[in-house]
Formats: sequence, C-alpha cells, structure tokens
Amino acid sequence: MTPLVGLLPLPLLVAILGLIMRRSLVLARLVVALVWAQMAVVLCLWAPHLISGRAAPIIRHGLRIDSTSAFFVILTTLVTAAALTQALPFFAHELSEEHVPTHRQIGYFYLFSSLFLIAMYVVVCSDNLGFMWIGMEATTLVSAPLVYYYRTGNTLEATWKYLIVCSVGIALAFFGTALLYAGGGSLSIEQLSLHARRLPVGLLRLGYVFILLGYGTKAGLFPLHSWLPDAHSEAPAPTSAMMSGALLNCALVALWRVGGIMQNAGEGSLVRMTLLPMGVITVVAAALFLLKQHDLKRMLAYSSMENVGLMAVAIAIGSSSGFALQAANHSLVKVALFLLAGSIVQQYGGKKIREIRGMLASRPAQGLLLFALIIAVAGTPPFGSFLSEWQILSAAADQRHYGVVIALVVALAIAFVALSIHAIDMVFSPVKKNAPETLAVRPPAMVTLLLAASLALGVLLTPSVVAIAGGIAR
Repeated sequence: MTPLVGLLPLPLLVAILGLIMRRSLVLARLVVALVWAQMAVVLCLWAPHLISGRAAPIIRHGLRIDSTSAFFVILTTLVTAAALTQALPFFAHELSEEHVPTHRQIGYFYLFSSLFLIAMYVVVCSDNLGFMWIGMEATTLVSAPLVYYYRTGNTLEATWKYLIVCSVGIALAFFGTALLYAGGGSLSIEQLSLHARRLPVGLLRLGYVFILLGYGTKAGLFPLHSWLPDAHSEAPAPTSAMMSGALLNCALVALWRVGGIMQNAGEGSLVRMTLLPMGVITVVAAALFLLKQHDLKRMLAYSSMENVGLMAVAIAIGSSSGFALQAANHSLVKVALFLLAGSIVQQYGGKKIREIRGMLASRPAQGLLLFALIIAVAGTPPFGSFLSEWQILSAAADQRHYGVVIALVVALAIAFVALSIHAIDMVFSPVKKNAPETLAVRPPAMVTLLLAASLALGVLLTPSVVAIAGGIAR
C-alpha cells in the first residue's frame, strides 16, 4: 500500500457514511473508530519517512512524501481525529437541546469534515504549485459548510466573509503561481527549486509577492486576517479546532515551500523583507486585539493569529525546527482549547467571557483545565509552546534580528497578560447569582490528553526530537 493510497479509503468511507446514515449518534461513534484507525494507518505509512527524512514522489511532479509532508500529514490527522472524537459528546448535547439539529445536518458535518481532511492532505503533500493551489481552494469550499453549521445570521455573515476574503486571496495566489510558471516553464516545486537560479528575477519576485498575499490571507496574517476571528468564533467547536489546528498550518506549509524556491534562487532577502515584518506585525496586532476581547472563541481565534505570526517569523528566518515545533504545540493546545470552549459554551449557553464566571467553584476540573490550557498556549514553561517560541527567538537573535526579538518579546508579554486576565476572570472569580447550577462536570478526556501531550513536548523534548523537527525539508 502506497502512502497516498493509504490516506484515502477511511476518509472516503466517513464521507459516504455521512451522506447515507440518518442515525446521528451511531454515525458519530463509527466515525470515532474510523478516524483513529486512520491515525494508525498514517503512523505506519508516514512516520518512517519523518524519522528517516527520505523523500520520494507519490505522483511525479505532483505529490511527494518527504519529512515536511509526513510531519504535517501526521499532525493534521491527529487534529482531525481529536476534533471528531470530541464531536460525539458535542452532538449528543446538541441533540438534547431545545433547538435540535437535524440528522442530515450532522451527516453533512461528517461528509464535509472528511473532504476537508483530504483537501488538507493534498496541500501538505503537494510537489506542484498547481496541485497546492487546487488543494487550498478545496479547503475553502468544503470547510465553508462547516462554518455555516448553525445556519444563523451571524454564521451566514461569517461564512460569506470567509468565502469572499479567502477567494480573493486564492485568486492572488493563482496569479502568483501563473507568474512562476511563466518564468520557469514548470509547476513542479522540485524542478523550480533545482533551476531557481535560472528563473527570471522579475517574474520570480512578483510571483512570490502575489503568492505571499494569497496564502498569507488564508493563514490569517495581518492585515489579511479579517475572516479568521468570525469564522473560528461562529463555527461549531470541532470545526473551529480543525480550522485552527490544521487549516492554518496548510497555508504556512505553502509559504514554506515557496520560500524554499526563493532561497534556492538567492532571493532569501526578499522573503525576510516581506514575511518577517508581516509575521511580527501579526503577533503585535493579535496581542493588542486580545486585550479587548469579550468573546471566548474570538479570544482563542486571535491567539491562533498570534501563533500564525510566530510561525511566519520562523519561515522567514528559515528556522525549520521553530516552525515545526510551534506548529505542533499550537495545534495540540489550540485544538484542546476550542474543544473545551465548545463544552463550556454549551453549559453556560453563551460565549461571552463576562457570563463565564466562578468555574473553579462550580466546575473545578474544567476550570483548572481551562486555566492550564490558556497559560500553555501563552507560552508558559514547562509546556512545549515555551520551547518552540524560544527556538524562534533564539534563531532570530542568532541572525541578529534584534529588533524582531524585542518586538516579539513585548508582544508575547502583552498576549500573556491579556490571556491570563481573561483566564483568571473565568476561573477564579466568584460565581454569578444567575449562573447555571454547580455540576460535577468531568473534563473531556481528549482535551486532557492533548494538554498532556503538550506538557510532554516541553518536559521530554530531546535533541533527537529537535533534530527531526529541524530536518523538515523545503
């Protein structure tokens, strides 16, 4: 079984089941088994390539397996498996509420989630700018129905903004891709990289700028981020988890691949001149937005934007270990946060932070878990996000980007303070008089496992793990 063939059967089976089954909870239980079977298949077929760094074409000049694709295939599968596992209790609660979703509505959720997973696989495995563009466009089209799940006015607005803004970005990326093809006569990333020195400089630079704007929009880089907080906030929690923990990585992988072409062409300075300030400004802007947030899920969305900025900085300075470790840590913790936030919103009946009070007294296990996750995503030791941020700051300092380091440290401090204040308000404040009754709510097991994984990355991180992360190829 080839790695590509191994990726497809189980997601396609989930799509078919979502289309034909009408017993929602039975479907949800089947999907949990299937996505973890998919995780096992992916680990068997792709982990050896991640460890060894071997590269091989899957489709000549189309898709390939290398350390980067192996890393992000595994991470994307884990994110999706975690999100769809937590979707079972999420939908069980939805079906017990007054406004019950239809069985067809839940079936469509699983249909489009599986297609979303396949589209993300295409992006991270692409060795062809055309395949990459098609996969990126597909992620937008198949995830839009997931954002529109609740079918309210707010979700309709968020879905249209997501479609329009990201479609404009994808159009810009298409123009940039066409310019690179015009200059190199090929869409193969491998071929363009090999012959990068021979490409016309003007077309190469212009194509890169359009691709940066296009995929930067999909990644949520400032000021191209306007779709991100709305879509992440209005989508159901499992969708928000997949978009934040996996979709944003896809756009950044695309920038990493194109950045490799630019490096091989001797145009690394252009990457640093453009992507580095965009990354820093994104982190600063997200930190300032976090200060004024009143919505739990929008707060988490701006935290995602902050982490995207950090990964953009890692790409700009060529820190493969910083990029990979930051992507892994952010995905683990942010998926856990969105899944836990979905449970909290269901219990409190709203997303407003001012309505979520006294969790330590009323729901101590969930309250402590929420607080731990928020300080973890803020980059607090001993969690893995602290070490990945340290990798990026160290790499920037080694390259004498001292202004970047100072700006990032200040922005990260502001974000830490903002997130901590919001976490303290929700967890340690007194219980409101009209709050929901005190419940002995067990925290979701999947959320606890994801937090433990982030802690393990921070405590047990070894030089060999850093070396594997640092070996991801452009």
